[in-house]
Amino acid sequence: MKMSITERQPFLTKHFAKLIRENKLVHAYLLSGAEGTGKIELAKWVAKGIFCLNSQNGVPCLKCSECNRIENNNHPDVVTIMPDGLSIKVEQIRYLKSEFNKSGVESDRKVFIIQDAQKMSIGAANSLLKFLEEPSGNITAFLLTSEPQKLLPTIISRCQEVEMQQLTSEQLEQELISESISEKNSHILANLAQSVVEAKKINDNENFDKILATVNNWYRKLLRKDLLSFVMIQSKIIGLIQNKEDQNLVLQVIILTVRDTVLERFGLTEEIVFKENIDFIQQNTAQITNDKLVNGLNLVVESNRKLASNISMQNMLETLTLNLFDCYFNK
Repeated sequence: MKMSITERQPFLTKHFAKLIRENKLVHAYLLSGAEGTGKIELAKWVAKGIFCLNSQNGVPCLKCSECNRIENNNHPDVVTIMPDGLSIKVEQIRYLKSEFNKSGVESDRKVFIIQDAQKMSIGAANSLLKFLEEPSGNITAFLLTSEPQKLLPTIISRCQEVEMQQLTSEQLEQELISESISEKNSHILANLAQSVVEAKKINDNENFDKILATVNNWYRKLLRKDLLSFVMIQSKIIGLIQNKEDQNLVLQVIILTVRDTVLERFGLTEEIVFKENIDFIQQNTAQITNDKLVNGLNLVVESNRKLASNISMQNMLETLTLNLFDCYFNK
């Protein structure tokens, strides 16, 4: 089941409930955070808290007609705009401004939500500035963005900034399961990505499952002292890499795979990503010292830094394979 906004953002929902209860909402908020952190859900939750017929200490009931109308975008005093095509156009902001100047249809309150605010054209942003500088009426505006650095500084300065809390890996995993991604892949993706959108993009990669299986096979051969692991770089792994995103994905999967051996050695089995490898790791790393396992992980992390220096992916992975052999098995 998809997490509620109070589960995803417990601190912020409590904070806004207090502001609603004490009638201390300011006229404009900038909600910034990665996709999937609940920006639109939080803005709607606050709007529900304002208009709810059965609000308890600023917390909406989520069941009354007002809450349902806001949830379904049917409330006349809660207006949402989003990009029309690639941008939010000046005509959309003019429409908002005309709504700003009207009294509430059913009350003296109005709430406005601007999604992907960083996509406002220069004209649209400048058109919005006057309202933010000189707000009129009982109005609360929410500007939502995943890229606050793309907003005009003058827009940001007119809003109270609120940073959304990143999902924990456990929360992200539950979100992905609710999106019908398998439990196994959800667990892996929650350790590879920072947001639902990023995780779903990785999951949609046609080579994702092949990358997981091939890297796992490569590392198992390496731990068996099988030099075919070196050959696999060119014959198996490089063919799965089509672009920079694939390069990064392969290396991140390698990092997690090697990291699992260190976690297993120190008894942190709950944090292991590829749990199906636990028995294999125990059987094939018994003669490798703690220091060597840690040094092996350091080699992989260092390779990640080298990738940013435009070193050939194949050369880097082949060198890494040989270095891991030397680290693990040579005195």
